[in-house]
Amino acid sequence: MKEHEYSGHLHIHSSFSDGNASVEEIARHAASSGLTFIGITDHNTLEGLKKGLEGWHNGVLVFFGTEINVEKNHYIAFNIREKIPPDDENPQRVIDAVNARGGFGYLAHPVEKGNPFFLKGRFFAWDKWDVSGFTGLEIWNFGSLWRAAYNSKIRVLFWYFYDIYRAARFPDPEGLAIWDSLLQERPVVAFAGSDAHSFQGRLGPFKLSFFPYGFLFRTLNTHILLEEELSRDLPGAREQIFSSLRKGRFFIGSDYLHSTRGFRFSALNKDDDEVSMGQEIAYSPATVLRIVSPSPRGLIRVIKNGRVVYESREQILAFKVLKPGTFRVEVCWRPFLGRPLPWIFSNPIYVRY
Repeated sequence: MKEHEYSGHLHIHSSFSDGNASVEEIARHAASSGLTFIGITDHNTLEGLKKGLEGWHNGVLVFFGTEINVEKNHYIAFNIREKIPPDDENPQRVIDAVNARGGFGYLAHPVEKGNPFFLKGRFFAWDKWDVSGFTGLEIWNFGSLWRAAYNSKIRVLFWYFYDIYRAARFPDPEGLAIWDSLLQERPVVAFAGSDAHSFQGRLGPFKLSFFPYGFLFRTLNTHILLEEELSRDLPGAREQIFSSLRKGRFFIGSDYLHSTRGFRFSALNKDDDEVSMGQEIAYSPATVLRIVSPSPRGLIRVIKNGRVVYESREQILAFKVLKPGTFRVEVCWRPFLGRPLPWIFSNPIYVRY
């Protein structure tokens, strides 16, 4: 199966809400980081879209979504052209409004935890789990993990300068467990983002920028896979990317550890049918999963219905499917010392009778 791979970054805030750079400045950082696309998701606004800023900037495709709601139940929506009113207490109304306008969306940082040092203990988790109609959820959020980790200014500064990449190594296991649980009911897409703001602060007389955009664009990236090359026509490119994001035709990579470019996950059956992530395939006794790790230092884990069923250090793995189920793949990076680190998360392939 020939697939064209494009890397981008999602869940970004600009100066149209509470970020600290213009769309043009953010696009320049994305270009210097080698990205092909970025999704700006400012809080409760589509101002960048209204101002005509969607399009190609410095070779990077910039498109706009929005992060809806205020105090909790934040919902990241794409492919909408008008503002959706927030409704913290009834997020189902938000989801329904997005869907009615042809959009789709993800539950943002659904397992975020509070910290008295940040925002006076405020946090923005998801508390309405009886909702339906959403495309997926954010299983890895760089900003949320950092905000939850430290409860004093000294600890924050120490770890910021000593181990700034900490939140790019371990997603919250609670979010992964929720995703696997939801997958037993229906297809659910896994999404990741940095929640980029480029926070401004001071250390004595010095003005500092914490977690600048260029740094974050080298951490948790989204790699979409297309059957055809990405169009240079704006409407066509938007449709290609949104279709991949909606279906789960992408994987998440922690690119600071090592480039994740080249990861592949597909399934084949006796009729030589082949499908990729986010797709279904009919089960047969000859059904095989094919997995390619970008590096021989990867540890491949095959996960069926939420449970690890196989591990391999091979760079290319053919795994025979014995029974139908929902299959996803994690690849861990094996450092020279220490335990393997989460590196790549695929979206699932659904093997059905």
